Amino acid sequence: MGISHEYHSTHGRRRRSKAGTGLRLAGVIAAILLLSLAITAILENGEKQSEAVQQSPAAGTATNILAPLPMQGDTGASAADSAGGTAGEGSGAADAAAVTLEQFGPARQAAGAYQVKAYDSSVIRQPSCGQVDLSYFSDAALLGDSLTVGFSDYSINLGGALICGYTGVGPDAIVNRSAVKSSVRGSEVAMDVLTAAQPKKLYILLGTNTLTTLGAADRFLAYYGQMLDQLRQALPGCVIYVQSIPPVRPQAAAEKPGLASDVLRSVNEQLAKLAADKGCVYLDLWETFADENGNLKEMLAAPDGVHFSAGNGYGAWVTYLRNHAKYSASNSWTMGSAYSAE
Repeated sequence: MGISHEYHSTHGRRRRSKAGTGLRLAGVIAAILLLSLAITAILENGEKQSEAVQQSPAAGTATNILAPLPMQGDTGASAADSAGGTAGEGSGAADAAAVTLEQFGPARQAAGAYQVKAYDSSVIRQPSCGQVDLSYFSDAALLGDSLTVGFSDYSINLGGALICGYTGVGPDAIVNRSAVKSSVRGSEVAMDVLTAAQPKKLYILLGTNTLTTLGAADRFLAYYGQMLDQLRQALPGCVIYVQSIPPVRPQAAAEKPGLASDVLRSVNEQLAKLAADKGCVYLDLWETFADENGNLKEMLAAPDGVHFSAGNGYGAWVTYLRNHAKYSASNSWTMGSAYSAE
């Protein structure tokens, strides 16, 4: 009985399938061998490069420098001396003298060729960042001298802020818990009033009374630092704003040399750094109150040249405070302000 055509066909397909499998297997093996050879070549090349690096000139010496580098000091003579022994014997770049690394680097600067700007109050001060509504000050307190008293005397609207203004005081009176007189509440201890109120923001302005004479700055700043430490302990979570001592008019500075523009600038720089060190916000009132000569603007000054005028002066102060609040998404921003949601 003969073999059917179907049997022959099936048997042929099986033989071709086996042959194809063998070819694919051979191709895979060849690919693996080629990959192994490539990896071996790469590793051998890396070892040769490593050996070449190890055989390079000793550390601290450079040869065949393509571009000149700025030299430290007078190195021309030393370079010539080092090359002198071989210049006549060598042949071109191959025999160029080695240059030690100590002979080049940053070029020396002549005296007065550059200026170094110190870290100053312009970096520390709180920038303007939108305007808050007066309700922002409803849980705030102001601590200061006769300048702060003006908020009470002139009935300045600051959103219901607690006014702790005491004529003639400095930071020493706060630290020493001295009895001070409020024009509204009478005799009191400022630290006790603030501790009981627990304001969320505290604005401090002191120094005009303390610095009337020269040489008082060190004592003032020492007490100021102690005061900030005590307030930080008594008012946890309170944002403390340290305000710069504002300028005065020229005639006032002539009578009270400690309030001269250059003296106040120096004290305010130190006050700014103190505020930063104590984790407080520094407010530079000079942005608003100082003219181009560093004097209190005439239109903002009271007749004595030290205090602020009831209208323009305190109006400018309130506007400044509203424009320089520490940013918080929960601040009550005025409509149209940079961070207002309306």
